[in-house]
Amino acid sequence: MYATTRGGFKNLLHPYYIVNIILSLLYVLTKKLPYTCGLLYEQCEIELQEYEILIFLAAFITMRNKRQFSVPDYVAHFCMFAKLCNLFMFWRHSLTYATVYGVLWLFQAYFLFQPVYSGPESVCYFHESNFAEVVERGDPRVTWVVAFYTVWSPGCIALAPIFSELSHAYSGYTTLRFGKVDVARCSALARQVGVDTSTWSKQLPTIIVFRGGREIDRRPGLSSKTKKVVKFTFTWENIVAAFSLNDLYAQCKQQEAQIRRSKAGLEKAKAAVDGKKDK
Repeated sequence: MYATTRGGFKNLLHPYYIVNIILSLLYVLTKKLPYTCGLLYEQCEIELQEYEILIFLAAFITMRNKRQFSVPDYVAHFCMFAKLCNLFMFWRHSLTYATVYGVLWLFQAYFLFQPVYSGPESVCYFHESNFAEVVERGDPRVTWVVAFYTVWSPGCIALAPIFSELSHAYSGYTTLRFGKVDVARCSALARQVGVDTSTWSKQLPTIIVFRGGREIDRRPGLSSKTKKVVKFTFTWENIVAAFSLNDLYAQCKQQEAQIRRSKAGLEKAKAAVDGKKDK
């Protein structure tokens, strides 16, 4: 196993994040840099109302960012709202400034996209027919970690690279496998396992662990008292802890070692029997 690089600051070196960070800080930079300030503004100090806007932005993003799964997601979320504040503050000074800033934002949105995970993964993509065959009626020794997702959910999009890295990090043993189900294409299967696929669903994404064709755990779960969905943040650390993936990995390692020893013992016994027959 290896430590994930997902969520690290190295990802922020991508042009998408660099340009977004510059755009997010552009108003403050033009106010504080002597040349641009003298050229664009009559007063180089940030006004009290602008400080209030920045403080409100910081408080709002702090509350909203609790839902983000990684550092790049935090930064992308911050930049989106910071650019709105920049646009408003430029507009307070001049419609021309706001228009130029808006054009720069449009160019960034058109030419630079948030990078997607392109690293290795060990994921089996299921549809309704092969899910029943492989997971429900397959080898009972295999533990399946299955993500139920949809392409339009921001939470599912944020989970995708983390789940891919997890699948690769915990690969190597046939008794611990990772899979994904697109609930938009497999709505009947989603209903069967109790995953709400509606637009306002709080169960997308959902990760369920199956063993021997039976569910043994899921996140987010349901409260035993209220039957409401219990919120869960799908970070690398939270997923590993919630599903005890390190323990599962160790169990699978031990289980496969036992299987190999059993096969070796059978082969030796068979060889001994064949030797006696030859004599």
